[in-house]
Amino acid sequence: MYQQQLEAEADGKFKFFGCSVNETIRICIMNGLSKKADKIKSDFKVPDKRYVRYSFLNSQLFSQKVHHSNTSMVSIRFWYTKLYALTESRDFEALEAFSRSKRSPIGYEAFVRHLVEKGHANEAVNYVAKCDPPRRADLYVDCGEWRMAGRECKERNDKAKLEYATIVFIHIKFANLMVYHFLGSCGRRHLIQ
Repeated sequence: MYQQQLEAEADGKFKFFGCSVNETIRICIMNGLSKKADKIKSDFKVPDKRYVRYSFLNSQLFSQKVHHSNTSMVSIRFWYTKLYALTESRDFEALEAFSRSKRSPIGYEAFVRHLVEKGHANEAVNYVAKCDPPRRADLYVDCGEWRMAGRECKERNDKAKLEYATIVFIHIKFANLMVYHFLGSCGRRHLIQ
């Protein structure tokens, strides 16, 4: 009934009927209905915290719900849903505003990882400075920001990580150079420009 009411309010532009609560929230966020998404979250008491402990069994990752606060990872369903929806709709201004609305319970590394995974490394760089200092150099490398990674290593006086980042950088540049020369020898260098 609630979904039918949402469809009527949206003049039938969006289909909500038969969707899960999370999917309904995602559709609202993707279509600029953030206040509706927040209302659905509160009306349906979408839990803020869902505690997840990861354990390895037969070298496969299994997830178990636990109900105490000393878990290894806290997952916030609404934050992930909103992160994924805003990324999918490429609304990076709203994503930035959302990240500043309050302290991220999923951490900012989740923002970086998801944005890089979806091909938005330039946007991901904005969240690296909010991540834990020991992880920043690696995250800058993931974003392709080699100078920032080097600067971070130098500030933390982490020579080993600086050396590693340098080797990775040289490896990637060498691999790209090899591809460039190979395509040039085939007369197809224009494909990568």
